[in-house]
Amino acid sequence: TSAFVFPVLKEREWEEEPSGQAATSILLLQDLAVAPLLVLMPFVIGQEGPTDYTAIGFLTAKATIGFGIVMYLASMVLRRWFELIAKTQSTETFVALCLLVSVGIGEIAKGLGLTDTAGAFAAGVLLANTNYRAQIQAD
Repeated sequence: TSAFVFPVLKEREWEEEPSGQAATSILLLQDLAVAPLLVLMPFVIGQEGPTDYTAIGFLTAKATIGFGIVMYLASMVLRRWFELIAKTQSTETFVALCLLVSVGIGEIAKGLGLTDTAGAFAAGVLLANTNYRAQIQAD
């Protein structure tokens, strides 16, 4: 929903209005609530067999610490890669890098025992936090 609402807020110049700030706060809270739900979803729907609270705690720690470190390092690397790719002015290379980020983060998430959905969410967060998000959306 944030992807749809933010452009509307900007278009109508409501970003600095109290209602725009409230909408932004609610959307960010919703976005932050999605990540833990994606991690716990296999346990909630019962695909992992009986509920093992130790496994849930370990998975939560692995998702928080391990994936947090991966996200931090990936954001640093991506910043440099996007700067390099932007200099080439090649839309195909830009799209290829975005696809590589999506697939790569998905594989890292699977390697950490998380779902593909959690990886896709993380890749979206990484791509949205680059300085080139407008070009990513355009391409």
